[in-house]
Amino acid sequence: MKSSVGKLFAIGLIGVSTCAAVPSAPSAQSLDLYIGPGGPELRERRYDDDDDYRRYRGCSERQAIRRAYRLGVRDPEIQSITRREIAVEGIRRGRFMTVYFANRPGCPRVG
Repeated sequence: MKSSVGKLFAIGLIGVSTCAAVPSAPSAQSLDLYIGPGGPELRERRYDDDDDYRRYRGCSERQAIRRAYRLGVRDPEIQSITRREIAVEGIRRGRFMTVYFANRPGCPRVG
């Protein structure tokens, strides 16, 4: 009886230690399952997706037009773009007007 209890205890101890030694499964955030017209597809998450993203370093044409419109310029249009500034022309208070913005993030007004 003592030997069978000892054997059961040893087997139980081996079983518990084996379960503790098994590595855990990967988290659910790293795998995605897509089911579409081509059938199920399993993808692993890429953590370097943002490496190719480069923010545009200057003032875009759309931002310059938006800023000119907020300054009260009606029908703003891009007149010229250089590496230093963006010129936007339009009508303000019945007169033609040209507004210059620096070609930097945030489109600061020049002059």
